[in-house]
Amino acid sequence: MEMKKGTSIIELVVVIGLISLLSLAMSAIMLTTIVSSNRVRRLTQIKQAGDIALNQVQTLIRNSRQIGACSSDNNILTTINPDGGVTDIMLEDDLGVNRLASNSGIYVTPSNLTISNFDITCEPNDTEPVLIKISFDMTQTSSSGNTREDASIHFETTTGIRNE
Repeated sequence: MEMKKGTSIIELVVVIGLISLLSLAMSAIMLTTIVSSNRVRRLTQIKQAGDIALNQVQTLIRNSRQIGACSSDNNILTTINPDGGVTDIMLEDDLGVNRLASNSGIYVTPSNLTISNFDITCEPNDTEPVLIKISFDMTQTSSSGNTREDASIHFETTTGIRNE
């Protein structure tokens, strides 16, 4: 009887099955890595934009001559600038996107990020504030509609006037 050299059909099926399982596992790992890297990139963008917005508001408050009005109910802060000008800080709807803005027409936050839970608290009271606490959540939703890629960060700061 003569021995045939080569592989049987069963061996080929087993090898193809193992290769397909390995490729399925590798594609799942790659997909998870891509989703995670997109989320980290979004969180980094939100963190940078939120830090810049808080820094601008803090600088405005610290360098103002006085607080003109502080409305914890309406979440509007009015400052009197060193040059005598008046600046309001508030939440404004810009084509369906809530953005932190001033009355000078300048947005403090970018248009691709949404502000929610915006709150201004004046301590000890609204009429004679010594400290101003500002807090908000900044969110960037994914364009793909995948909620796992959505990212949100909470920002909060307390500051007072330097020029009292």
